[in-house]
Amino acid sequence: MVTDNKAFGTLYLIPSSLDQDANDQFLIEYQKKQLSTLSYFIVENEKPARRMLKKLGLEKSLQELTLVTNTQKTDELAIKKMFEPLFNGESIGLLSDSGTPCIADPGNKIVAYAHQQHIHVKPLVGPSSIILSLMSSGFNGQSFRFRGYLPKDKTERNECFVSMQKTIKSTRETQIFIETPYRNNDLLTHLVQTLDTDIMLNLSIDLTTSSEQIISQSIGDWRKKGLPDINKKLCIFLLN
Repeated sequence: MVTDNKAFGTLYLIPSSLDQDANDQFLIEYQKKQLSTLSYFIVENEKPARRMLKKLGLEKSLQELTLVTNTQKTDELAIKKMFEPLFNGESIGLLSDSGTPCIADPGNKIVAYAHQQHIHVKPLVGPSSIILSLMSSGFNGQSFRFRGYLPKDKTERNECFVSMQKTIKSTRETQIFIETPYRNNDLLTHLVQTLDTDIMLNLSIDLTTSSEQIISQSIGDWRKKGLPDINKKLCIFLLN
């Protein structure tokens, strides 16, 4: 195990804008200055990463940057190779496609390896759709659970609904989850048809964009008022 990290670089965790097409500033100026000399980045996908990096005002051009991709399938040998600049004293950035790194994306493996090697990890402040949705839901923010993606199988999903509903009624713990955007409508319909009428459902749709919608109401009200079309939109689902 490496124990002397004095000559190592820093791993910066860089948030991205939730709206990839927006021109808004998603990092504060002193953070951008910290990143200005970086030339090596670990990213989910190169195309959105280049779009975000263009907004950072880096000293080097996009053509001079080195981008390596990290996915759920990236193994430890590949991660070790990614860390060569860090071991040589060069700081690097870990960039999420959208929002905060390591929250509902594969970046946690990179950070875990950095800790194993005693490399300094520097998280930067930026938007997290999960936290923003919880803030704006009116639901319990003292006790909450992020469940990621729910099961695709309807039987398993129903079991998950029963479990979440039981937890909400006994502890008031907020349940947070997401779905692949093209399956959003199916999940919403299934939720409204299945859950008890007194359960609260929040949809946080396209947060921080011009089409943002945040709706909190009971399942009973959702049944009465009809459902929005959230197909292919970025949506966070919350129950309480």
